[in-house]
Amino acid sequence: MTRDEMVEILALAQVDPMRYSVGGDQHESLCLTSEKAAFHVFLSERGSRYEEKVFVTEDAACVYFLKRLFRLAPCSRRV
Repeated sequence: MTRDEMVEILALAQVDPMRYSVGGDQHESLCLTSEKAAFHVFLSERGSRYEEKVFVTEDAACVYFLKRLFRLAPCSRRV
């Protein structure tokens, strides 16, 4: 999976873009960046990175990012 494919999935799932950032650091969101031939997934808060994981492949980073984001995102449906 590529970042572009992942962004498509997020759009189809109607995930609020304020909850994540792909390609940069966005305050109070889950971020995925590409740095020095590696992919970093982390929570950003007040300029700091928390729970950062580093991946060698884009696919592994995207899969982890989606799993992590959907686990963090509140359910918008009420039963």
